[in-house]
Amino acid sequence: MKIVFVHQNFPGQFGRLASIFAAEGHQVFALGTVKTPRIPGVSYHAYEPVPGPDPAGYENRFNPVTAHLRRAYGVAHLARRLKEGGLEPDLVVVNTGWGESLFLKDVWPNARHVAYFEYYYAAKGQDVDFDPEFPIRNEETIWRLRLRNAMQLAAFDVADAAVTPTRFQRDTFPAYLRDRIAIIHDGIDIQALQPDPGAAMRVGENGPHLSRAEPVVTYATRHIEPMRGSHVVFRALPGLLDLDPRLRVVIIGGNSVSYSARPPEGTTWSDVFRSRIAGPVDWTRVHFAGQLPYPQFIRVLQLSAVHLYLTYPFVLSWSLIEAMALECRIVASATPPVEEVIRPHETGLLFPFFDEKELVAQVHRVLQNPGEAAAMARRARVAAVERFDFRTATLPRWREFLGVPAARSG
Repeated sequence: MKIVFVHQNFPGQFGRLASIFAAEGHQVFALGTVKTPRIPGVSYHAYEPVPGPDPAGYENRFNPVTAHLRRAYGVAHLARRLKEGGLEPDLVVVNTGWGESLFLKDVWPNARHVAYFEYYYAAKGQDVDFDPEFPIRNEETIWRLRLRNAMQLAAFDVADAAVTPTRFQRDTFPAYLRDRIAIIHDGIDIQALQPDPGAAMRVGENGPHLSRAEPVVTYATRHIEPMRGSHVVFRALPGLLDLDPRLRVVIIGGNSVSYSARPPEGTTWSDVFRSRIAGPVDWTRVHFAGQLPYPQFIRVLQLSAVHLYLTYPFVLSWSLIEAMALECRIVASATPPVEEVIRPHETGLLFPFFDEKELVAQVHRVLQNPGEAAAMARRARVAAVERFDFRTATLPRWREFLGVPAARSG
């Protein structure tokens, strides 16, 4: 088969599928805006969004549409050039989050077009109005979300099939569309994620040498921001550090913004959260690791005594599934995306998102009951293998859904 994957930040969710389909002998192509993704056997083509209004100026209020249209035109122009060069794919798979699917069916009308959906926004009942500490700044925030949703609906119009990773994400879409959306997780490489009780590493060039010999509480997020509950973790620091004089906290994450609104100008969310901590904090026992290379990220989780995961009602992070596969002792927020994956007291412990005291209490329970916690962690890995292992659990479902046979290389 000839298969085209489209993702402005390729590989994104499509890396494992593209890699294995190429290894099986399918002709695999990828379109995106990054310059040099390297996946053996995948023919990658970069496109440029067409020129348009500066989203930093007054057009920012229209950014969900203008930015999407610039990408849609850019990728369609590239697709048309590839078609003129002879590319007629059997299958086109597009992450719809950036508008790229809009015109591709007109370029390749004979292909099967599959839309990968991540999230449908809502003014009430999901992430936007979840946290009273960070209220909606003005009604135009809602208008921009409606523009994003309009682009999602346009993607439905040109899709032959639709898919999303979790039931929670599927159920953010209007009821009249849900039956059209399959639920298939991206999958993770379980075999590459093995627990290691002997794990140890130095955090930072001059940081401490950490291991399982002393309790280490870990928290990981792409960026320190409200969406992933960083402010709750910061408020919990005094209580966490009081649990054991040897305890250290490792916080993984950058100081930009991925999903939340931007912090006050001239500050970071980390600055804001520090200023709101009620009690004293021994910062020599709190280690900010920044954004780690993936092998180091895994190493930190391997030595973790308790791993924290928090999120608003929003897209679930791969990192939670990876933590389960690594047999982490997980303490997580009792929010719908998490509750779909973590079974309380079986594969992890849950606490109300805004209750930092209960977060501390659940961490204390893990540290005080190592046998119970270890059994819970083993069950978490079993659940990750059964539901999320790419090769054994999700690849067969992807193959059936996409209609890609297992071809022989050569």
